[in-house]
Amino acid sequence: MNIVAAGCIFPAGPGISLASCALRALLPLNTFHPYYVDQTGNRIKVSWFQDSATFGIDRWLKLAQGALADLYAQLPDPLPAALRRGSGALWLALPEAARPGVPAQLAESVMASLPKGPLNFGSYRYCHGGHAAAVDLIQGISQTKPSSTSFAVVLAVDSWLHPDSLHWLDTQGLLQGAGRAANRKVWRSPYGRIPGEGAAAVLLSWNDSGWCPILGVGTASEPILYTDSRPCTGQGLTQAAQQALKGLSSEQRACRVVVDLNGEPYRADQFGFTALRISSRLAEGWKQQTPALVTGDVGCATALVHIALSAYELAHHKDDLDYGPRLLLSSSDDALRGAVVLGMA
Repeated sequence: MNIVAAGCIFPAGPGISLASCALRALLPLNTFHPYYVDQTGNRIKVSWFQDSATFGIDRWLKLAQGALADLYAQLPDPLPAALRRGSGALWLALPEAARPGVPAQLAESVMASLPKGPLNFGSYRYCHGGHAAAVDLIQGISQTKPSSTSFAVVLAVDSWLHPDSLHWLDTQGLLQGAGRAANRKVWRSPYGRIPGEGAAAVLLSWNDSGWCPILGVGTASEPILYTDSRPCTGQGLTQAAQQALKGLSSEQRACRVVVDLNGEPYRADQFGFTALRISSRLAEGWKQQTPALVTGDVGCATALVHIALSAYELAHHKDDLDYGPRLLLSSSDDALRGAVVLGMA
């Protein structure tokens, strides 16, 4: 299965070409939320599009529309016959509906708002999940090629900008820089995420080569969450990575590891233990890439944004010294862990 093209959108990168430039230059666009304050009355930093200070459903629709429109702009010209004449499936990844700040009837609204384009979709499906949700979708697509479709588009969208979402992060201790009052003093947490917003869309095909192949996909469930008192030693993330790395030959090694670290100690622990266990499958001098430093935390869109950016780099920056297979690791607030291996075009 191949990635033919991809699109993504987040504040530092409104379009995948600019997003790639922002990632390579480590250029974040973090600024203060217009009116949310933490429990001590201080404003907190977020990564957000400053076109509007309202955070209802229209914001989500614009993100999804922008990512799909960017995907359409990246399609090959002329469009291969299998894509031009065939029928595809669109899979949508969204955050859990019960999460504070997530609009009601979000899936139906997003589906109804998507722009028309050169691709024809015969079916639409959606799922709810956390940071690794899109990896689960891609694994399902790769394992069960539909006989009635010639391609699939995976779309993911998320935004943490609603005050209710930020308050939830604050009370969970997941908000970077949030203040706490104790012993007549206020201290700010050095851990936690910079909340963000974004969306990505990836076109998958079994017939057309495009940007790069997906060599392996792995998922696993790990019941130790960030709220657990037990340390998280990355058993689930390791299992997902080992499963994905089976797509490489015995001589191949991953040259770059893309991780979703975002300032939370439990994710750093997961990655450290996982990197140690899979070290024999990593190339000498392998590099780590951390897109969340630029994108902020984009929730259930995280994995797909990272996949889109990595695929773009493999297709457009073949002169990189570490040009070679990429291993993308995805932890999550929930129990799902995911990993994807992208190969060279």
